[in-house]
Amino acid sequence: MRLLAACSACVIYLLIHYSSVAHASADNISIKELLVEIIDSNINVDCRIKYVLDDKIKAAISNGIEVSFILDIELRMEREFWLDTSVAELSREFRIKYHALSKQYVMIDTENGHERSFPDLFSAFFFIGHLRNNHLASIDILELDKQYYVRARARLQAEKLPLPLRIKSYFSPDWRPSSGWTSWPM
Repeated sequence: MRLLAACSACVIYLLIHYSSVAHASADNISIKELLVEIIDSNINVDCRIKYVLDDKIKAAISNGIEVSFILDIELRMEREFWLDTSVAELSREFRIKYHALSKQYVMIDTENGHERSFPDLFSAFFFIGHLRNNHLASIDILELDKQYYVRARARLQAEKLPLPLRIKSYFSPDWRPSSGWTSWPM
C-alpha cells in the first residue's frame, strides 16, 4: 500500500512539474502575424515571428554549435465532414551559428544557400523573424466554392542538433521550442 501511495505521489509530482515546464516554455517562439497576398497569380505569405529562446540554446549557439530553425507554412482547404486537407506546403530552414574568428553570428538560408552575418544573436533572430514573399503556390490550385486558410509554425529542429544535445532534447522541452500551429483565414 505504501508503494502504491509513493508511486501515485511521484506520478502527480511529475505531471505537475512537466506541465508547468511545458507551459513555461510554450511561449519561446510565437507567430505574431501572417499576411497572405496574391501577386501575379501566386500566393505569397509574409510572416512575423518572435523568438524568445532559453539561455541554454543561446549559449550553445554562442559556443559554436549550429542550430537549425524551421518555418512550416501550409495552405489548407476546409472540409465539412472530414479532416481539412493540405493543398500546398512550404518549409524554410535557417541555420544559425557563431563564427569565432569574425565574432559574428552567421545565418544560412538553406533554400537558396545565402549567408548573412550579424553582430549579435538578437539581430539574427530579428532577421529570420521577418520573412517576406514566401511563395506558397499558384492561385490555379484554388477551387472557387471552397474555403481556405493558412497555418504556420516555427520550431527548432532538434533532429539536427549534435548527438549529446539531441538526447537532451528528448527529455527537456527547453531544447524543443515551437510556436505550435497558428491559423489565419484567407
